[in-house]
Amino acid sequence: MNFPIKFRAAFLILLALAASCKSIKPENPPKAPKQELPSSYSNINIPISIPLSYLEDNLNRQWKSILFSDKGLALGSGLFADLDVNRTGKISLKALGNNSIQVKIPMNLKGDLKMEKKVFGQVLSTALPFNENLSPEISFTPEIGNNWELNIRNLNIDNWGRSMKYNLLGFEIDLDPLIRGQLQRVMNNQFASSGLTRLDFKHMAEQTWQAFAAPYTVEQNGFQVHFYAKPEKLRIKQVISPDQKLLLFLGLEGEMFSSIGQRPLSQIRPLPGITENESTENVLDIGLPLIFRYKDLDNYLNASLEGQQIRLDKKTVLLPSKLQSSQYRDKTLLGMDFTAIRKGKNEVKGKMYFAGKPVFDPSKKQLKFEEIIFDVQTSNLPAKIGIRSKRRKIQNQIQKLAVLPLGGFLEQAERELQNQGYLETDFASMRVIRPNVQVEGIYSTAEDVRIYIRSKGAMDVRLKDFK
Repeated sequence: MNFPIKFRAAFLILLALAASCKSIKPENPPKAPKQELPSSYSNINIPISIPLSYLEDNLNRQWKSILFSDKGLALGSGLFADLDVNRTGKISLKALGNNSIQVKIPMNLKGDLKMEKKVFGQVLSTALPFNENLSPEISFTPEIGNNWELNIRNLNIDNWGRSMKYNLLGFEIDLDPLIRGQLQRVMNNQFASSGLTRLDFKHMAEQTWQAFAAPYTVEQNGFQVHFYAKPEKLRIKQVISPDQKLLLFLGLEGEMFSSIGQRPLSQIRPLPGITENESTENVLDIGLPLIFRYKDLDNYLNASLEGQQIRLDKKTVLLPSKLQSSQYRDKTLLGMDFTAIRKGKNEVKGKMYFAGKPVFDPSKKQLKFEEIIFDVQTSNLPAKIGIRSKRRKIQNQIQKLAVLPLGGFLEQAERELQNQGYLETDFASMRVIRPNVQVEGIYSTAEDVRIYIRSKGAMDVRLKDFK
């Protein structure tokens, strides 16, 4: 049978339209390719710069003028000493090149050297008073211990500023060993009760650890998203710098998580042992995984689609409903029922499928779809062909209706990072400065759509006066 040319041309056009839409089979989706998802591992490195003058002022406020006093100190060979040691001036600190600190303490040594000896059966007793001003140079290495206490290591009296040897009736007496041992004990006790060790690093570390792990919430577009961390490592590095500062580099590492809806219970691990921090940078690098389960996404998009219609032409509109999302290869599949209302004709029902690769549109700050494929299923063949012929128009309309704005999330995430990044301790206030929040990528997985956000910034640390 020979068809007229115009009927043959129309038939070929219909075949071309039918072939131009790739068939989507949601019940038998193609295998998803292996995806390398960005890491949500995060780290913060906080540099804390403590001027030695800051510590110096505190030492001068806290140290007593009487360093030690004792009587009848045995020197051996019948020699004894009464000794009073008093601080007479301002303590000064100086950074040394070997990561240690030198302390100068002006002091006065006052007392008596006494000798009791039997000479030809007679007890000979004599005393030599002394009153000396000294300015010993004492060095030590500050070190944070396993329990976060600041210990004093390698404390040594390098120089007395004068000889400590005396002559008593022909006997040469060296006071260095006696006074050295006493003064070293005093120094350890004084440092333990004031000055450097009053900086409660364990309390600061615990506060920082807990703040890093505590959940914080971002509410936007009907979603309540809770971000929280599972901290894993805490690192510390200390440096005595040539510009007369004690530098501490406190580093935290852990993985970030998110959940939608109910706020997760915070189960914070105990403060771990100290490990060496290799970094001396001021860094805030937080990976935030924004995870939308398909069920949550469906609820949001169905609310957005409610009452909406897609106009195909003057006589036909489509009413979408019952949207369901899922993974389709590396794309997100949106399947929805539709009712086609046609002027002067019967309604047509069916299903439309729209699959696209989710990407972030930085200009509009929203999720959009690329590499789109479209399919329609209905028993009405003319309606099926007609809808396919309008697929670009339908795709554009779905893009506008099924949209997830991310601008609000990014802005609020930035604000929350600044709020959560504020940390108040006994001796310093710390806050996040200039957090820059960016979308790293958007991925469809078997259970959800994942939006990976990366925030980078720095920490501002301001010391307080402590007394």
